[in-house]
Amino acid sequence: AHSQFAGYFAMFVVLLFYVRISVVTFIIPLAKIWKHVLAAVTVLVSLAICYSRHYLKYHTEKQICAGFLVGLAIGAVWFIILEKFAGPYFPIIASMPICEMLLIKDYSLIPNTLWCEYHCIKTEMRSRAKKYIRPE
Repeated sequence: AHSQFAGYFAMFVVLLFYVRISVVTFIIPLAKIWKHVLAAVTVLVSLAICYSRHYLKYHTEKQICAGFLVGLAIGAVWFIILEKFAGPYFPIIASMPICEMLLIKDYSLIPNTLWCEYHCIKTEMRSRAKKYIRPE
């Protein structure tokens, strides 16, 4: 199960980095390589998990490789299902009363959520500062 989850996690996160997440280049100067670095770190951590199963002699190499490959396949299939089939329904799901009560937000249409949240909070802080300026 560890190797399978490691494979799933590696595939899903790497696909997420390359397909869904974009970066505004003026925020991060090394924007061209950050996805490659994070993807490599994710894959290395996943492989370290697999190696730990072999090192601790909990599984054979065949079991680890099979689990990792199954996890890779499941991660790719699940990402495709979410991206192609469930993705269009995210705005509808997020607007349901239970999701609003739990403050579940849909960021699927926002290409860079970090920049968006930063900009929105900064704008809100400026507008509140103007309202609450104390006279001296």
